[in-house]
Amino acid sequence: MIRTGKSASSSAASVLILAVLAAAASGCSHAPSDAQSSAAPTSQPAAEQTAVVAPPTAAAQASAAPQAGATAAAPVDAGIASTDGDQSGTKFVVESLVRSGDTVTLKYSLVNGSAKAIVANEFVGSGYNGYRTMSGIHLIDTVGKKKYFPIEDTDHNCICSQDVDDIAPGARATLWGKYPAPPPNVTKISIEVPHFIPLDGVPITQ
Repeated sequence: MIRTGKSASSSAASVLILAVLAAAASGCSHAPSDAQSSAAPTSQPAAEQTAVVAPPTAAAQASAAPQAGATAAAPVDAGIASTDGDQSGTKFVVESLVRSGDTVTLKYSLVNGSAKAIVANEFVGSGYNGYRTMSGIHLIDTVGKKKYFPIEDTDHNCICSQDVDDIAPGARATLWGKYPAPPPNVTKISIEVPHFIPLDGVPITQ
């Protein structure tokens, strides 16, 4: 009887050990928890940044816009020579001075970059008929010491621009005059213009 009792106790202990081992094995085979099974989020690369130029503000647009009543600058080409007037912002630009036979023809522009008009009557020379002419512009041979006046016709009208309107601020006028030609050896000459700094060494072309 004693031997039978020991066998029963031993069997019970064996069954208990097997149960514990089975439980441990079962625990190891369990799927990981949700927290463990959730893969860590893969870090995404940062989006490529594009520089965006902000549109100009209303203040910037307003400052760029021309102001009401402002005078637009008159276009100025270099010509072959130019000089400034005593009225700030004005220019006399020689476009060409061309010899043809016994005359030379002066083509020029009066450019008004000032705030008031250039008055055409201020360029009228004495001894000519006609109205609002450019007869007061002269050529001067400083070497030969001779002054050339615009040619006139039999009625004493200047062979030059006539009936010239006042030149408004921001405007320009292209004008001309015809003069007796200096001797062929004279290839440069000075130009005298009322209310402008004299121009020296202006080339005469053929």
